[in-house]
Amino acid sequence: MEIKLDDHYTMVGGRHGQIQLIRHKTNPERRKGKIISNDTLYFQTFGQAVKTYIKKSANESDIKTLKELAAFIDGKLKGVELKINQITENSK
Repeated sequence: MEIKLDDHYTMVGGRHGQIQLIRHKTNPERRKGKIISNDTLYFQTFGQAVKTYIKKSANESDIKTLKELAAFIDGKLKGVELKINQITENSK
């Protein structure tokens, strides 16, 4: 299962239960259908991967107030939730 979170991050669910969070360019290089990247993090749960994705995205954005941070986190969580729901509904 591959979920493109935004232009820079993709979450990939492995066959053996390991989840990968991959940071890539806008058009990532692929070999045999898999994304090739030097920045890959591995997790045991989707929750850990989503939490790290939000932290990394927040570090890369221009947030100045706590109100902006709260809106950013809320928007990212809703976006990830929608994408995961779309993937799971399409796989049924």
